[in-house]
Amino acid sequence: MDLREKPGKIQKLLELFLRFRLISVLVLVIASVTMVATRWQAMVSMPVASSESLGMWLAEHGGIAALWQGGQYLAVSALALVVLLFVFAGIRGGIAGLVGLCALVFALFALGGAESMVLVFFGVFAGVALLLLLFAKLGIACALFPFAFCWVFWTGLVSVTPSFAPPYLVWAVFSAIGFSAVLALSLASAKSLAEGAPQTGALIRSGKKLLVPAGVKVVQALGLWIAFILWFYAFLFPIASFAPWERLRSKERKVKLKEKKK
Repeated sequence: MDLREKPGKIQKLLELFLRFRLISVLVLVIASVTMVATRWQAMVSMPVASSESLGMWLAEHGGIAALWQGGQYLAVSALALVVLLFVFAGIRGGIAGLVGLCALVFALFALGGAESMVLVFFGVFAGVALLLLLFAKLGIACALFPFAFCWVFWTGLVSVTPSFAPPYLVWAVFSAIGFSAVLALSLASAKSLAEGAPQTGALIRSGKKLLVPAGVKVVQALGLWIAFILWFYAFLFPIASFAPWERLRSKERKVKLKEKKK
């Protein structure tokens, strides 16, 4: 009698994405290079317009009450995302989601709408992320550079995909969700690895937990919402598996026994 738990459809799909991860890398590189070569100005306009809109919005709405009145929809959406991360990805995932949202808002504010700073900002982020990937023994270090790598592709994808909302707003919202989700993925995976779980098993377990939070439809753009899910699981998820997750794995496997209800 086989007592092993049979994998569900979601797990099989995630395993399939990991199995063909080299194809994801190839498609990502070709698409990203093509988009940068042909749509660089449109891609740069995404963070610039988001930064300018954020600065104008903060200047227009003085005080906490006014800020709430001017951004209830975004605030409720952000709160819903964090709550879902706490529920499905645990305390670590919820904290990671909150940190990710705050970090992106701060980054857009610091950018100040300066087009000349976009390349510098991204270069610094990618450089620091690469150094952490090579030398830091942290779960977050294994996720930041893959996110930076996939972020270029996501920016180009938004610039060529029609939507019902301003492209820069769609870009900012889904960038926030993507950054929060990948941080949650890193912390949840690091916890499983610390308990001795294999790398693939830890990533798949974390990916299953993030399916609902990452799939929240926060804008009226169904096509981009579906594209975001595909981007996260078909590209970011398998590419993140190339990171050195094994160095976080405990040498001893910790098995939790659950009592069955009678």
